[in-house]
Amino acid sequence: MNYSTDKMTENPQKRHFTDWCSNYISDAVVMIIIASVIGILCGAAAFGFKWLISLISGIFMPHIADNSINWWLIGVPIVGILLTGILTRYIFHDNPSHGTAQIINALNRNNYELRPDIIYAPVLASSITLGMGGTSGSEGPIAYTGAAIGSNLGRWLGVKGDDLKALMGCGMCAGIAGIFIAPIGGVLFGLEVVRIKISTKAVLAVFAACIASFLTALFLNGYSPDMYFSSLIPTSSVNILTAALLGIGCGIYSLYYSGVMGKMDIFFKKIKSPWISNIIGGMIIGLCLLLFPSMYCVGYPIIGDTINGNPEAIIKGCALQGFIPSEIIIMLACVGILLLKCWGVCATNSSGGVGGDFAPTLFAGCMAGYLFAASCNTWFDTQLPTTLFAFLGMAGVMSGAIEAPLMSIFIVLEMSRGYEYALPVVIVAVVSYITVQAGKKASHTSIRMIRHYFWFHGSEGHQLPVSAGTSASGRTSAEATPETSATATTTSSK
Repeated sequence: MNYSTDKMTENPQKRHFTDWCSNYISDAVVMIIIASVIGILCGAAAFGFKWLISLISGIFMPHIADNSINWWLIGVPIVGILLTGILTRYIFHDNPSHGTAQIINALNRNNYELRPDIIYAPVLASSITLGMGGTSGSEGPIAYTGAAIGSNLGRWLGVKGDDLKALMGCGMCAGIAGIFIAPIGGVLFGLEVVRIKISTKAVLAVFAACIASFLTALFLNGYSPDMYFSSLIPTSSVNILTAALLGIGCGIYSLYYSGVMGKMDIFFKKIKSPWISNIIGGMIIGLCLLLFPSMYCVGYPIIGDTINGNPEAIIKGCALQGFIPSEIIIMLACVGILLLKCWGVCATNSSGGVGGDFAPTLFAGCMAGYLFAASCNTWFDTQLPTTLFAFLGMAGVMSGAIEAPLMSIFIVLEMSRGYEYALPVVIVAVVSYITVQAGKKASHTSIRMIRHYFWFHGSEGHQLPVSAGTSASGRTSAEATPETSATATTTSSK
């Protein structure tokens, strides 16, 4: 292990401990032990994060009426985004949004010393955003928090260099493993999405951290997953052709989804006043919720109901309910949600709110899969199981939009315990990913989707000088000038 001599000089007890570890325990074992502690902390943080979101959203969601227009849903997210903006600008003095992109940016700059306040700032800010109607996910903030846990625990122990980078990677992966209750998915997040370059020893530590986080979150959650797929439909009901067609459809939709996200990122970054950005973003979210209240918050209960045979949950509170047969309303609602979800997600994450990008793709994929099967059954008189295709669509859109097929496959299978459907899940995810790559090549696009490059990179993919702090104007310091960035970076890493 690489230890900082300055830290050891400050604390002789730590120096004695590290000397003892160096003499009697191998570096790999020490790394795995520290990673396991990080995993336990991240699993507990993930559970607490979900509890806080549930606490805040529980104030509002029970008041969503079934048979009337819920006008009040327009105002709640506006207030939520404004409160989040005030919290991040004037209390935290930082913008913890786009957690995954922030981690990638820090790793690219070899900045492995994240500030201690990042341990709690993303979680608290995101709880307000999502609890008050933000239609986004919780994985970005918890990954950022996990990275900060790993970084700060490592620094406290005097770890430096590549070993500190590895502990930071352990934290971010453990955060994903805990929030999705998916250990392999957490590992693949680091290797496939963030693409962190670490040694074999560090990869073993990442596995240890993710398993510890998974077990901790599962224990605190009462040994039950957030979303269980209880269908008894045989896998033979899905042939390779229909799974491939669903994958193509998910890939095409992913191109639309990611394209809208990129354009919206540019739009919100051009708004100079954070107050105006907060209000515009809140209004977009509010209009989405007014039309489809099922888009409120992360949406796991809606997904769970849909894949387990209760698609009526999709139209709960929908203004058209009662005027059109429910089967038609559900299909129309799926179309509307698929068109609007990406707008609502980017309005949540880029206007001043704090949320993640992964869970929304699962929600959209569920709608896409259900719509595919229901449309085929209606127009071509097929007998496709809508519940199973809704389940498969989750992997398809996540794989295409995030461009991480392996992570998507394992997250969907692990968080739902639907391992018996691994083959069709793999087919849909891989075909969707291939479709996206073909679409990008045809349109001469090389930038990976949903990475928020326009916040942290130039339009040609060149990295801009970025600090993790905020400027005096309240905008993120990603907009700092080259002349001021060096000072800001030094300050942020202290």
